[in-house]
Amino acid sequence: MAHINLLPWRQEERLRRNKEFIMLVATVTLLALLAALATWSYFNSELDEQLDANALIKQENSRLDAALVEIDTLEQRREDIISRMQVIQDLQGRRPVPVHLWDDMARALPPALYLNSLKREGDLLTLTGLADNPNVVSSLIRNLDDSQWMGNSAVRNIQQNISAYQPAPDLNETQTVNGQPRPVYPEDSYVQFVVTTQVQSQNTVPTVDETATLASVTAKAGGDS
Repeated sequence: MAHINLLPWRQEERLRRNKEFIMLVATVTLLALLAALATWSYFNSELDEQLDANALIKQENSRLDAALVEIDTLEQRREDIISRMQVIQDLQGRRPVPVHLWDDMARALPPALYLNSLKREGDLLTLTGLADNPNVVSSLIRNLDDSQWMGNSAVRNIQQNISAYQPAPDLNETQTVNGQPRPVYPEDSYVQFVVTTQVQSQNTVPTVDETATLASVTAKAGGDS
């Protein structure tokens, strides 16, 4: 028996094409959704990795900041230690200076001269006293400059003990002080002087010879006392 299609063939073709179009649209939509999901997953993964990297960088920055603070603290401690070492070395080097000063000072004082006061301000020594004549003061200056522990000596003031045009006192005469007789001494005609000299510390640790000198001077001072 022959098959007879009573439906119009164009309508069947149209239905078939509509089904194919719907399937195609559904397929394209599904592929687009899959592509969008894959893209979103990729960028979300990249974002997570970047956030993790940022967190790691912040953590490393915090650790470096702490290390820098510790380094600054260590640098400050190093500077403090160096300063203390310099102070200790300076004290160690300047320890024998007073002994040498007193020893050279005693050697530098010429005869017919004595000191009334000795003052030290920093490295400046000020000597005040009386001398037989200005030449003796000049000898004192030369002796002080010959010392390796003193230098740049200078006369700041020098003046006669007696007034101008007044004759020197007669050593055979006697003077009165508060009604009491007093003989005239040679020192009454001495000149008054003020001399300054600069301490020149060598900042060295005492050697064996210096230690022996220090011991001998100390022993001499103890024997004199």
